[in-house]
Formats: sequence, structure tokens, C-alpha cells
Amino acid sequence: MELRHIRYFVALAEELNFSRASERLHIAQPPLSRQIQQLEAEVGVPLFYRTNRRVELTNAGKAFLEKAYQMLDLVEDACDTARMMARAEHGKLVIGFTGTGQNIFPIVEKYREKYPAVSLSLQLMGTTAQIRALQGKKIDVGLLTPPVNSEELIVKNYRQVPLQALLPENHPLAVKGGPISITELAEESFVITPRAIGPGFYDTVTKICHQAGFSPKITVETHDIQTVISLVGMGMGVSLSAAVDTQNTGAVFRELKDTSVMMDIAIAYRQDEKSEVLHSFLDMFFDYYSMS
Repeated sequence: MELRHIRYFVALAEELNFSRASERLHIAQPPLSRQIQQLEAEVGVPLFYRTNRRVELTNAGKAFLEKAYQMLDLVEDACDTARMMARAEHGKLVIGFTGTGQNIFPIVEKYREKYPAVSLSLQLMGTTAQIRALQGKKIDVGLLTPPVNSEELIVKNYRQVPLQALLPENHPLAVKGGPISITELAEESFVITPRAIGPGFYDTVTKICHQAGFSPKITVETHDIQTVISLVGMGMGVSLSAAVDTQNTGAVFRELKDTSVMMDIAIAYRQDEKSEVLHSFLDMFFDYYSMS
């Protein structure tokens, strides 16, 4: 029994006329009749009553028709799945991430190993810029700092990270080593990304300082964490951030010993996104971080 036998059977069962069924299938009537006979021989029972004037389904034919529909549906589902998998293995994925979202690199490496034909574009940008880029379909997925107020996006927290003090490497608090108290930064000048770039990050930093009894003296604002690190390394001030690589920057991180404030990092993507490339990435991402 072959798939074409099932398709021919369904066409004849729906038309109940060899002439119309053969026209629908774009084959001549004699080959259609032979295919139906072969199918009945394979099944072992007649599926149609045939007279010179009409064609009808037998009871066995009616039962077989129900299963035939299911078989064709399964075949179509299998084809759809194969097509989706093929689309997931090719294409382009644009990922936005903040400077504190560098933990994306391990999952990107795993994704690259599994889907080497997918072109990846990683774009460093603030949370506000990511939201606009997601809404404008400039990026496919973003790693950012919540909260995010947008009904167009799905936002899921996947990680919490502690903030640490970022100091010039020759700063007395850095030289002495070990954790420091947040209150020791009360008189320092702060270098920070502006609230317009990432309100969640900005609010977390100011919250830590306010809980310690002071407002940070923000003297320099810049648009990305890498520039913050460079400016701190030049002695322009101090900052707070999730720990990232500062090798050869002149800046170092020190743990804070008297605060338990954690910063959330979330993944965001469009509600209505149908891209199989994106969903293959999300499946791997959620598995990697054990998210449902």
C-alpha cells in the first residue's frame, strides 16, 4: 500500500464518481480503477459498491475513509514539521543584549554548534533601545533589565545577579582587597548609564545607595557599560554593575558586603513571533536555564 492509494481512495470516496475523481487527480479512469482494485486487494475487502450507474462506499469503505483522513493528516503534519525544522536550521537571528547580559555567550555557542547554518547577529544595546528594536522588528530577541511595559512583548526573568562595586584599580578600596561596604562610596563620584537607556538598571543602583542612606553623586553618564568601565579605569569615578570582564581596563570589581539587592535579567521577544529560527533558539535557551 502506497500513499497514492490513500489519496486516490479519498478522492473517489468524496466524488463517488470515477470520471470526476480522475479529473480531480489528473489521471485517466482506467489507472484510477486499477489503483483502487490494488488497494482493495491489499485491504482484503471491497471498499466500494460499483454499478454502471453509481459508486457507493461499503461499510468497510466508510470505516477506512475515517482512518484515511487521519493518515493524510499525519503525513501533512510530518511534512509541516520537516519544513519548520528546515526553516529553523537556516536563516538569521538578531539578538540584542545589555552589557550585564554577557552570560548570553555560552548559550550562543551551544546554538551555533547545533545550527551552524543560522547567521547570528549580536547587538549590544540598552534596555530601552532593545524594546524599540523588538517592537520595530529590528531584533528578534533581547536580553535586558526589567521592568518592561509592553503588551506586544513576552518578558521572562531568567537570572538574578548581585551588583558589585566597580573601582579604579589604584583606588584605596580596590587596593586593600576584599568586600567593601556600600557606604564607603557615599562621597565618591559615580559614572553610570542614564535612566533613559535602562531604567531598571538605573533604579536598582540608586535603590542600593538610598538604602545605605545616601544619593549617588552622578557626575558622568554614558550610554554603555563598556564605556563606564573605561571611564572608571581612567579614574573618572566609581560605579555599580553586575560583574563583567575588566581585564586590561584599569578597573576592578569588589563585592559589596552589606547589601542583598539583586538585579533581574530577562529575555524578551514578540508575542506574535512565528519565526522557527527564533523558537529553536528559545527552546534551547529555556532548556539551558530550566525555564518553562
